[in-house]
Amino acid sequence: MNTRKLKFSKPHSTGCERAALAKQQRDLATEISMLQPQALTQANGEESDHGPKYPANFTKGLAHDENGLLEKPEDYQLFVEAINSPDRTLFDTHVQSAKDQNKVFTSTINNTTPEWRGWESPRAGLAYELEGPDPGALAMAPAPRVGSSELAAEMAEVYALATLRDVPFTEIASGGNSKLCAEGGTSQLTSTEIVSLLAGMPFYDGNNVSSSTPLQVDQSGLNAFERNRRLARTGTLTGGLTLDNVFRGSTTGAQTGPYISQFLLAGVNSLDGGTGGTPGFPGLQANFDAEDGFITYGAQIIDQRILTHKNCLDYMTDWTSWLDVQNGANIKNANQFEAKRRFITTPRDLATYVHFDALYQAYLNACLILLDIDTPTSRGFPEQSLSGRRTAFATFGGPHILTLVTEVATRCLKAVRRQKFNYHRRGRPEAMGGRLTLVCAGLKDELGCASAAFEKMFNEIPVELREAIIQHNAEQNNTDMTTIRRVKSVSGCASSPATGNCNLLLPMAFPEGSPMHPAYGAGHATVAGGCVTMLKAFFEMYEDCDSGILRTLKLGDKDYFVPNNDGSKLQNIIGTPLTIQGELDKLTANISIARNMAGVHYYSDYYDSLRMGERVAVGILLEQCPAYGDEVEMTFDSFDGDRINIYGEAGSCPSISIMDKQGIAVSPRDWWLRHTLGQEFSQGY
Repeated sequence: MNTRKLKFSKPHSTGCERAALAKQQRDLATEISMLQPQALTQANGEESDHGPKYPANFTKGLAHDENGLLEKPEDYQLFVEAINSPDRTLFDTHVQSAKDQNKVFTSTINNTTPEWRGWESPRAGLAYELEGPDPGALAMAPAPRVGSSELAAEMAEVYALATLRDVPFTEIASGGNSKLCAEGGTSQLTSTEIVSLLAGMPFYDGNNVSSSTPLQVDQSGLNAFERNRRLARTGTLTGGLTLDNVFRGSTTGAQTGPYISQFLLAGVNSLDGGTGGTPGFPGLQANFDAEDGFITYGAQIIDQRILTHKNCLDYMTDWTSWLDVQNGANIKNANQFEAKRRFITTPRDLATYVHFDALYQAYLNACLILLDIDTPTSRGFPEQSLSGRRTAFATFGGPHILTLVTEVATRCLKAVRRQKFNYHRRGRPEAMGGRLTLVCAGLKDELGCASAAFEKMFNEIPVELREAIIQHNAEQNNTDMTTIRRVKSVSGCASSPATGNCNLLLPMAFPEGSPMHPAYGAGHATVAGGCVTMLKAFFEMYEDCDSGILRTLKLGDKDYFVPNNDGSKLQNIIGTPLTIQGELDKLTANISIARNMAGVHYYSDYYDSLRMGERVAVGILLEQCPAYGDEVEMTFDSFDGDRINIYGEAGSCPSISIMDKQGIAVSPRDWWLRHTLGQEFSQGY
């Protein structure tokens, strides 16, 4: 009997040989990371220009005076030193919080005085990363400055979203203002009126526009970063703001079809194929289909309906509670919710989602949906093989992408923490509302060197919008609403600037307001950029790659789902077909801009952070490609519309090629630095 001797009875490398090859692979990954441009971050200069009270910067948690401004400049200086110093003990030994300064909170939660909150991972930006770009290699553009027309427009948008917080997205899109509240009612302005007011602001109409200095501006009056963010909204530098694109994201997909991504609404068929729409929560029923809104998570399910914050109830609309929050009062336990879950229907619903999400949650769910509907993986993967003899699982299959889409999140968080704490330290919108209240109340001189800049922002925000916020806050502070709230505040303080017709505090969706870290960049947006880039690279985005035809997403019998008027059911609608890539891009916008809807971020926080997260993901993919032992290729469109192709093979440096929307080649270096000042540290070792 003839027997063939096994040529490879063991792997071709084992023991010390394998260890040496593994080291070579790790060294290669290090080299790939080092060969990427090492971007140089520069802040917008407000910290040095607007001292000593730092009214444009993040001072939350430090001691504030009766006007909501920093009490002691040295507190902020010690805070910054403790963030950036190699001495890790300074936070515990030198930083003086409002609690350390014996500030007394006068607000109560359920009749109990709140505790002080801690700053969230303020030194995370000093941590090193062992996969993908080191946080120090990434950068963001300087944030818009107070006094620029862009920041005035951003603050006006956040104010507008606060007034529309309980108006269904379908109503906003049609120009109305009917609120989804138990008692009914309408918002102070219709979405049509709001679009008209925003469109008349200098940043949108292009007249008498003021840029962030000292960066160079062009004939439009905007610097390069302002111009990019302006074009992303409407595709033009003047005009173009409509109900179809207001409050939307910066990509084509985010501006196409219904406001909410299908990945936040629709479900899939149950494991046995579904039964055609069992109403409501299935309980013990095993069968459901896409319109029921359930995602299969193994033998369990994920319900796309969410628990939403109590309708029409906002927070921090009186000076006492606002000031306590600036001093770091921890009033997280004051949340109240609606009695029934529903599909995401209003901005408040979306804000609730991002108040409690697991950060990569929406993208994990999207991944589960894409796997369930058998979305093909990149045609450049070795599995599934053309012969059918190799199928994907541990590599290029479900376990691979489910891990990868979550793996990138922690890298994104470290990168954005470095930006927000170690460089920019941008103040949150809630703080800007306090500063604008001072201007309105005739106390602009309290803002010191920044007084003229804040007054300019105040004057650019339309009078009608300011009046709507004042009216909204008055309604929130009436007896009926304050009785419902679990946060109780001392009212009627004679020294409060937010009295009469000058209460321009930003109504907040969360009792505690913003998190205890600066605004720029945004953690949710950076993670969104990283996670969705992984999904776009892993799954095949094109029906026809050569022609660039994007793959259609169809989860129901018709083209897409939207919630009904009260969010209790999904409706399957015939309309313009949606694409997988477009709905993934929309998902990033929904999650990121939901933070604006809550009042805790600005549009530029979303725009620039999203693109930094994209680069974190690309850096990880470049390092991983040579480690698979096979040829690997993936192609997808960036958030700027570039066609990105990544190719790698065993043991060799990978390649990345980029074509912009006009089909013109872009160097990887220029792409990497596009949303920074274009500066970098010296490359290589």
